[in-house]
Amino acid sequence: MTLARELTPSAADRHGLTTEARWLSIRQIAADLGVSTSTAYKWSARGAPWFPRHIRLHNGDIRVRRDWYEIWLDRLEQ
Repeated sequence: MTLARELTPSAADRHGLTTEARWLSIRQIAADLGVSTSTAYKWSARGAPWFPRHIRLHNGDIRVRRDWYEIWLDRLEQ
C-alpha cells in the first residue's frame, strides 16, 4: 500500500492518515475509505455529496484539504 510507505504509525489519526498532511491525494483518500483509486476518481467527478470539496491541480491531480475531508466524513456519519 502506497499510503503505508508515506506515513509513520505514530503520526496517524483515527483515519490512518498523518495529522501533518494538509492536502490529501486521491490515493490516500481511496486507501482510507477502502475503495479503488478509480472509484474515488469517479466519485470526485460527481462532486458533492459523493466526494469532499477538492481542487484540481494544473497537472490534473486532485487534492483535498484535510479539514474538508474530515467535515465530509462527519456528515456521512450523521
